[in-house]
Amino acid sequence: MLNYVILILICLPCITFGQTTWWTDDAPPANQELIKEGKVTINKDPRISKMIAFKGQTIPPAFGPQVNGFRVQLYFDQDKDNVNEARTRFLTATREVPSYIEYAAPNYNLLIGDFRTRLEAEKWRAQLSADFPEGIVKETRIYLPKID
Repeated sequence: MLNYVILILICLPCITFGQTTWWTDDAPPANQELIKEGKVTINKDPRISKMIAFKGQTIPPAFGPQVNGFRVQLYFDQDKDNVNEARTRFLTATREVPSYIEYAAPNYNLLIGDFRTRLEAEKWRAQLSADFPEGIVKETRIYLPKID
């Protein structure tokens, strides 16, 4: 058995490199034409260009450039109505910080802020801990915060 393996290992490179003349112009194989350069014409529907342009657009809510940062997740629930009620409670308390509702199966998450540092996010989480005790800080992509 070992002799067959050694024989195959010795003969395999000879067999594989023996086929290189098929690709050269010197010796074309019998009943076959040489490989020649050609021309390719692509006919596409103009709607494809429109679809590519549409897919490349920024689709809301991504309305601006994003960077790595932090947001505070104040509330989450499977029922969007409950999350909207929590958002209303937050907006009545303050309108200084933007709020977002994101869906991550199976829950809707109420996220606030576009904080560049964890410290800023932790300050807001601590301020709102009386109304939203389950709040946590999450590292995520944020929109560039407005500079005063």
